[in-house]
Amino acid sequence: MGIATYPSVSSPIKSIQRGSASVAGNITITAVNTAKTVVNSFSTSSSGTVAASGAVSAVTGTASTFSISGQTGTNNAGFSASGSRYGGSYAVATTGNISLNGQNANAQNINLNAANLSGGTTNLVAGVNGAYLVNSTTIYATGPCRYEVIEYY
Repeated sequence: MGIATYPSVSSPIKSIQRGSASVAGNITITAVNTAKTVVNSFSTSSSGTVAASGAVSAVTGTASTFSISGQTGTNNAGFSASGSRYGGSYAVATTGNISLNGQNANAQNINLNAANLSGGTTNLVAGVNGAYLVNSTTIYATGPCRYEVIEYY
């Protein structure tokens, strides 16, 4: 809460004190003659909800196709071993085939479509706060507002 005082020469106005309140409560001002003073104020708050409307845009389209593949064919693998033990020798040889078969997978089509957004309710309440003179050095703000205390000669 702040106060600014603006005296003016050659005017019926002796002083103007301006400020704002963010919450309800007493505000101390420079002493004024209450018989020659008025307070102007206006609310600076509101509350409630506002209905929504509009459009959500999306381009209709599909995902790209992709494939996963393996090489089809045969891989020959062999193993052999030989050696001797206890005065004799031996030899072992084995071979085998490993088959690889290719596979394909395709993406599903994905469609994106535009849609409209609407609905809800409007329940907006403008703030009805203000300020009034309590005594020569105090005004009371009923909630968030801006005020002006004008004292005349």
